[in-house]
Amino acid sequence: MNRRHGDYKYRQVKFNLKEEEYARLESLARELGMTPTALAKKIVLEYLGLDETVSLAEKVRELDEKYERIARELRRIERDLAYVIRTVGAKRGSG
Repeated sequence: MNRRHGDYKYRQVKFNLKEEEYARLESLARELGMTPTALAKKIVLEYLGLDETVSLAEKVRELDEKYERIARELRRIERDLAYVIRTVGAKRGSG
């Protein structure tokens, strides 16, 4: 399918993915706040060196860093909660 938009001529690209492949694409797209179609287009344009926005790899790195910060914070909260439970349990046992 060809479309004209101003001075540009657009071509459509179609390809098939296995269910598992599409599920991974869909999951990553959701995490990045994109549709699977937009993410697939971004991946192709990045690979061709034609995407001028923040790279997908950079977005994934940012998400990974956020995940690590959240995981560290959850581990800290878990330790604090365990301490509180031990402290309360010790006070109840001594009373």
